[in-house]
Amino acid sequence: MDRKEFIQICGTACLGGTAFSLLLTSCTKATYFAQSKLVQNNIVIKKTEFLILEKEKNKTRKYVLVKLEKSDFPIIVYRFSEKEYTALLMRCTHKGCELHPQGSYLVCPCHGSEFDNKGVVQNPPAEQNLKIFKTTLDDENIYIQL
Repeated sequence: MDRKEFIQICGTACLGGTAFSLLLTSCTKATYFAQSKLVQNNIVIKKTEFLILEKEKNKTRKYVLVKLEKSDFPIIVYRFSEKEYTALLMRCTHKGCELHPQGSYLVCPCHGSEFDNKGVVQNPPAEQNLKIFKTTLDDENIYIQL
């Protein structure tokens, strides 16, 4: 193999790898940020934020994210049932990086810590559980106490 052929093969492999990674990235599901409002010391989210209308059939999101102007980190709200929700601060207790939702668990991109959807450490180096916010419900809304 001569130098020119080697450079062509390497260039093609690099372009192919880049295109493949872009394709995979475009296949990931977008994270949904819920509409919310701050009332006194509570974040208020409508329960309907968890509903998705697909092909004229209602589906339910497993979680939604809430972003506050005053906070550097979003809050993730997991839905377990119509009457059970958990709100967690998406800040890793190890070094303070923002966590990424991966279905029913949260992963720290900095050092690999993992937390379940109740905020409990599943994989170190983090040793402390996530901050949990108290939630209350009525017929239409979820209230997250800050």
